[in-house]
Amino acid sequence: MRSQRGWGRFGALGVLVVVALAGGPVVVADAAPAAPGIVTAGDPPPPAPLPAARAVEPKVEREALGAPAPSPDSTDARQASSPDPLKLVAVSWTGPRPDLIELRSRLANGTFGAWTRVDPVDTERDGRSAPVASSEPVWVADSREVQVRAVDDGAPVTQRMALTSIDPQTTSNDARTAAASTAGPGRPAVVTRAQWGADEKLMTWPPEYTPTVRAVTIHHTAGTNAYTAADSAAIVRGIYAYHARTLGWGDIGYNVLVDRFGTVFEGRRGGLDRAVIAAHAGGFNRETFGIGMMGDFTSVAPPAAQIEATAKLAAYKLGGLYRDPRATVTLTSTGGGTSKYPKGRAVTLPTVFAHRDVGATECPGNTGIRSMPTIRDRTAALVGDLAANPIRTKWLALRGLLGEPSVVESPTARSARVTRFSGSNGAVYWSSPTGAWSVIGEINRRYDALGAASSAIGLPRTDERTTPDGRGRYNQFVSGFVYWTPQTGAWPVRGGILSTWASAGYERSGYGYPRSDQYAVSGGVRQDFERGSLFLADGASAARRV
Repeated sequence: MRSQRGWGRFGALGVLVVVALAGGPVVVADAAPAAPGIVTAGDPPPPAPLPAARAVEPKVEREALGAPAPSPDSTDARQASSPDPLKLVAVSWTGPRPDLIELRSRLANGTFGAWTRVDPVDTERDGRSAPVASSEPVWVADSREVQVRAVDDGAPVTQRMALTSIDPQTTSNDARTAAASTAGPGRPAVVTRAQWGADEKLMTWPPEYTPTVRAVTIHHTAGTNAYTAADSAAIVRGIYAYHARTLGWGDIGYNVLVDRFGTVFEGRRGGLDRAVIAAHAGGFNRETFGIGMMGDFTSVAPPAAQIEATAKLAAYKLGGLYRDPRATVTLTSTGGGTSKYPKGRAVTLPTVFAHRDVGATECPGNTGIRSMPTIRDRTAALVGDLAANPIRTKWLALRGLLGEPSVVESPTARSARVTRFSGSNGAVYWSSPTGAWSVIGEINRRYDALGAASSAIGLPRTDERTTPDGRGRYNQFVSGFVYWTPQTGAWPVRGGILSTWASAGYERSGYGYPRSDQYAVSGGVRQDFERGSLFLADGASAARRV
């Protein structure tokens, strides 16, 4: 039975390798499977073709509110005037939240624009309240005069209002980001934090992770639609400073943002491919991926380019984690002041849902909500048929062991693909010649340390197996094995040393289990085992005991 472990033949395709399990022998096909259709919506979005920008620190200031300049419809208003452009502004207040807060700015033609309702901040970082009651920020560009008015229970309460301005400064990339809006089918380019000029000194909330992402949450930023492509990066920097510093969250609240031109901006730090906790949907920040469509979609529809980029991002996240965009999921609320549901309430939601489905908010606006079926359908079309995905098939067969997908499926070395999972330190690798196989626990830690798919032992050819003596576990790889026991740890065995060890009887031989990797010595390499060592001379095909 030991000779059937197949060393000496297992590098050739088209044979069978028989391995012994505790429950009996299992035949593992070594023939190359037919290459199935692989869903590629999960391929990582490439970074935008931009250099890193010089990080700039936004200027956040409290603006004095005084009597308004004479102008039509300025009754009960107060005004902030500045010698410098105010750029991004937000309103805060003391006491109860007013029923209505409005803002307008002086335009380039010298008149004030229309009064615009501003929305209160409608989310929160879990377990942390904002230090001040505030509105969402609004982009006023180069305006130097902003008027504010507020009403509560029919009476003016503007005297309780304050105005904060955020000057995001400028970077050399601001005018270049418009060229980053597309990067081929299914994959929008992403303007990274370094490219949009994030000042990482403001980032005081180190990345936190959940085991997986089960759903995508769609938002609008509730600012303005009157911005240019050259303004977008500055708006993102301003929102970042407002969330991180003014609201005290320590980072930007969205996982990713999309401007009206379809340009994508990396949001919360920690990796778009991972299940990073953000602050975009109070009570439902865990196991969700928040996409902020930049603009106010209360009465204006999101542009087609913005919807397309949003759907591509949702498809990247959901397709790469094997989530059906047309299905439903059950999420449990963590509560909080902006959630519609108390802590502990289980809520069934669409896999692609709107912020208003879980929060006390109108987000993503009345026209934004009418775009949800389009976003959902387009996401599903991009994801395609998940049933054909071999990594997904392996995961479902081993779900009790592997847990949930925690890192989006992605390409790796040797023309393979890999997905990492939340349980058992697990991963599943697939390639057309080898098929889909799991690597877990300490064996996977060792495999990662060796270089994983790019290592000398190559891709896995089996799931983890129990050794015939019952003491250990092992995985077979294209060019070797990794063996593990609690006493020896996990170590690879390959090449001529493996040939000699296998001929002697593997772990049941006089050598026992490996206790080290191969290491260079004079004239060759050596590997230590429980009861002795093997030496492979340079140029030799078989090892000898030393």
